[in-house]
Amino acid sequence: MTLAKLSVMILLSSLLIGCANDAKQLNWRPYKDIDGAVKEVSFVTLTEQHTDKSQESQPTERHFANLAIPFGETKTVKRLGEIFPLGQLNNHYAIATIFLVNDKSLNIYQAEDVQTLAKAKDFDFYEFGGMRLSHAKFTANSEICKDFNGKNGVNLLMTTNYYPQNSFTDFYTALLDVNLQSKRTPQEIGYNASFTGSDAKLQQRMKQDEQQQGKALAIANVKEKASILFNIICK
Repeated sequence: MTLAKLSVMILLSSLLIGCANDAKQLNWRPYKDIDGAVKEVSFVTLTEQHTDKSQESQPTERHFANLAIPFGETKTVKRLGEIFPLGQLNNHYAIATIFLVNDKSLNIYQAEDVQTLAKAKDFDFYEFGGMRLSHAKFTANSEICKDFNGKNGVNLLMTTNYYPQNSFTDFYTALLDVNLQSKRTPQEIGYNASFTGSDAKLQQRMKQDEQQQGKALAIANVKEKASILFNIICK
């Protein structure tokens, strides 16, 4: 098993992995998206068989995130994308991530996929782990890297959801809106916090946490997302 696969398995085990595409059998985590709607995501691991050079059949695990789609009084499953680790694998630290262009999953460890991201007009980025869940939309007027290294910059719209005690009912959401440029520090960061849930103790704790460190976390989050452009897509 590679370290990358191990990192993803450890991360997703904390998020509750499912092993089926039946919506009733999956554990759904709510989150507030960039459009303001509360949605639900779950995680699945699929095992595939492939033949190696010795002609022996070997299992390969792939990890995916699903979205819940309301369907009458129940829900159906829609595939969001394939999960790949992002981070310092040599230090056993990584975040489970999804990169999407036109709803197609891309692998940042494949040069061709990185070029697709660099030349795209926009892409979606999801990250899961550390009791938080983020969805970021990167948008350019022309191309991501061309605008990031130019005067127009790349617009970043992002929500990050924080879950106290790994709660599945109560969480707070930080909405960020900022323009990223490679040669200029952001002059202004749009920031708004909102709270979901009804547990009085958790709500009080979340509001205290947000007041104490919400804006500092927002700045750190912007730096993290800018580093994706600096160090991976537009390096």
